[in-house]
Amino acid sequence: MSYSPSHAASNYQPSGHKQSRRSTDGYLESSIQHATPARLRLMILERAVEVARMLANTWRTQPDKKGSNEYSLKLLDLITELLSGITGNEEVCVQVADLYVFLSKHLLLSEQTSDADAVDELRQILEIEADTWRMVCANETLAKTPGLSSAGTPAAPVSTDAPISGGLNLQG
Repeated sequence: MSYSPSHAASNYQPSGHKQSRRSTDGYLESSIQHATPARLRLMILERAVEVARMLANTWRTQPDKKGSNEYSLKLLDLITELLSGITGNEEVCVQVADLYVFLSKHLLLSEQTSDADAVDELRQILEIEADTWRMVCANETLAKTPGLSSAGTPAAPVSTDAPISGGLNLQG
């Protein structure tokens, strides 16, 4: 007996499979809709770290998936998304943009030889960047908690009249 896509067994799904997938998608969609811009950036960075890990593993263990593949393309998309979220001409913005351009070039060069070690280096940089944004998100959370400083002690009142500047698009 040969297998064909129309065979009844091909439509089998474990009980609750579709419902579980929908609830996961709904949770993710809700998380994205309600996340601050800093949290969204962290989510992209965390996903980029995961994809970089999968890419390096794929190049090490699956010789048929060397070079450009779904993971390298996804990682490039994520780095490009991070780069597109940077606006402004402030020095910090230029430096962060340069970092993402470097990571893009590093990825493209590593694709030519399927250099998993180069992707590990890229992943380590992304992990440091993710740690930085975790701290930003933690500080945002503390700022929303009335009367506490980052050390968990009573804080001095914060003025909300000061203009916000910068170009990392934290305002949404």
